[in-house]
Amino acid sequence: MSAAMLHRRLTAGMAFAALLAYAAGAGWSLDVLVSALGLTVAMVRLPPASWGPSIERATRIVIVALCLWMLYVAFVVVGDFMPAVMAMLLVLLGGEALRPLDAKNDGRLYLLAFALMIAATAYYPGLAFAAAFVAFVVLATLAMMVGSLRRQAERFDAPGVRVPRRTLGGAAALSAVTLLVSVAFFVIFPRLPRQWNVQGRGGTGDVMAGFGDGVSLGEHGGRLTPNPEVAFRVEFPDGDPVYPEATYWRGRSFDRFDGVRWTRTRGLPGQIYGSGYARRWGGPVRRTRIFGGPAGADVLFGQHPIISVEPRSAIRVRQEPTGDVLYFGSDAPVYTVTSGRELPPERLLATSPQDDSPLVSAYLQLPRLAPAVRALADSLTRGESSRVGKVRVMEAYLRTFEYSLDLPETRRDATIEGFLFRRRAGHCEYFSSAMVVMLRSVGIPARNVTGFLGGEWNDFGDYLAVTGNDAHSWVEVWFPTLGWVPFDPTPPSREALVNMQTGTGWSWPARFWFDGLEHRWYKWVLDYNLEKQLEVFRGIGDLFSRNRSDASPWSRGDRSGAPRVPPLVALAVALLVLGAGVMWIRRGRSGPRSAETRSYLALRRAYERARLGGAAGPMDFAERLERERAPGAAPAMELVRLYVRARFGGEDIGPAGRARMDQVLREARAALRAARRRPRSNDGPPPAGNSPEPSTDNADELRRRRGQEPAGV
Repeated sequence: MSAAMLHRRLTAGMAFAALLAYAAGAGWSLDVLVSALGLTVAMVRLPPASWGPSIERATRIVIVALCLWMLYVAFVVVGDFMPAVMAMLLVLLGGEALRPLDAKNDGRLYLLAFALMIAATAYYPGLAFAAAFVAFVVLATLAMMVGSLRRQAERFDAPGVRVPRRTLGGAAALSAVTLLVSVAFFVIFPRLPRQWNVQGRGGTGDVMAGFGDGVSLGEHGGRLTPNPEVAFRVEFPDGDPVYPEATYWRGRSFDRFDGVRWTRTRGLPGQIYGSGYARRWGGPVRRTRIFGGPAGADVLFGQHPIISVEPRSAIRVRQEPTGDVLYFGSDAPVYTVTSGRELPPERLLATSPQDDSPLVSAYLQLPRLAPAVRALADSLTRGESSRVGKVRVMEAYLRTFEYSLDLPETRRDATIEGFLFRRRAGHCEYFSSAMVVMLRSVGIPARNVTGFLGGEWNDFGDYLAVTGNDAHSWVEVWFPTLGWVPFDPTPPSREALVNMQTGTGWSWPARFWFDGLEHRWYKWVLDYNLEKQLEVFRGIGDLFSRNRSDASPWSRGDRSGAPRVPPLVALAVALLVLGAGVMWIRRGRSGPRSAETRSYLALRRAYERARLGGAAGPMDFAERLERERAPGAAPAMELVRLYVRARFGGEDIGPAGRARMDQVLREARAALRAARRRPRSNDGPPPAGNSPEPSTDNADELRRRRGQEPAGV
């Protein structure tokens, strides 16, 4: 492959890496696909040179159309004109990559690809961005090296020059060293606190199935499909809980039910929320750190009761009187939740007085129900005098039903009456809706709550991964002196079904490991700050401390008790492996020299002893000998040309060519020896700035000649 074609392919590959980084955050829109098609064609096979003018005209037409669109959006629609700018950049990139090989457009391709990589950082830079960035650095290094070689070859009229594989390997090793230096600078200098983000991962896209702005019971026929998509990740700064898989992550509450769908009413009267729970429930507080959230939802999650929420990314938080926590901003949500005691003591529930608050009317609303529903609620609570007793007996009754993901077969069965008296089976939304309806029918304020229950522990990242399969619905009951208290009527059989859905897929272990890797990427790269830097340095200090029995990373195992490899040790091993690879590449480059190389190096040493030629590339060295009128410049130029053809052009000059190189080497050496013996001409001084300093042999000859001349000359 010629240097020109290799250079174009490397440049197109570099641009394609930047395009992948951009598409990972912005998505595969039409302009991205068009640019990807152009770059793919440039890497596989360029179109004929005759197509160049047509491609350039088409690119200009599209650019003019995009400029008009941008002006229309900016001054008429008064919206965001950045999509038009990015489309223009993508079209330019694809068009430039398809230009003929003789086009001098490598500088434009470099700038467009670099601009696209900069634009990609404004979107969510996940693991796909990390892989694309590494590929971009490696390919950019190779492209610039080959591009420089290509320009030199064209300058000296050697268009068919080829690039050896060892040269490419050395350049790739150089790019690896560049990446390592970048990592070192990244660790040493932490990021400043992030206060803005153009695009974020949270709050965009479709709402995750199983959690949304409403609860509906009207669906019938079919079956709920599993959703293993990770909604958010949870860390426990105060220590891992004993059984995190049973933790409730509260999201949204609903107060109004029309018989099929639950909705929310604005402007509800004041309620107990926030720090009010800490005073009334007592007990220790709990902290959790949550990363991300389900796509399309502006809700923050936490263990009930949520006392406070501290944002750790560029979001703004608002807690409503209902206890729901919302956020604003386009950044991916990262926040720390402080929660109160998990449940109030049973004695406080038992001594709760009757309700006389304005919430009675707001949370006792009921649709038209069959009389059998009220009769069932009355029969269950007839023997209970306390509110908590009535709630517990209804909860226990519903737990005798069967949990099922099969939807009702008919619309008639997709109702509270059908669930209670005919099917006696359903998913969590039926259980919570039936319990709220029965509680309200006996005068107890209650509401439906949605969120997530549990998750799966990820040993690779030491966090709880909450997926779409963990979406859940339960009940909150109002106690005047305590506030809202959660109860769950869904039977325990749900847990086994959810675990089976989550872990049976053949790709789930790999996806789970990848999710742990992505979580670490977010924590230690995107969210790297002064706190993370101090933690890294403390880990280094613990690694080299004298007393490592308590502080050593080896003493910390995973939840199964197995020791865990410290990240610093893993990094050191990776650096050693990389260093061994670089040494292997250098060893391959420093292998036995060819006959052409030996002849060329012998020529360079001969002229270096005479202080002629200087340090330069092969052709620059030969041209400098000609400008300096050095002895043997003509045979030296012939030897250099043969060497360049064999070494860089990939041409086999054969035994005759190598014999000719030996012959001209002898001629150049003979010319140098003759110059040292020949007296200098006194016709005039040598040209200023071009003559080298006389060698030692020439200086001795000059002193000898001056001793033979008559005195006074």
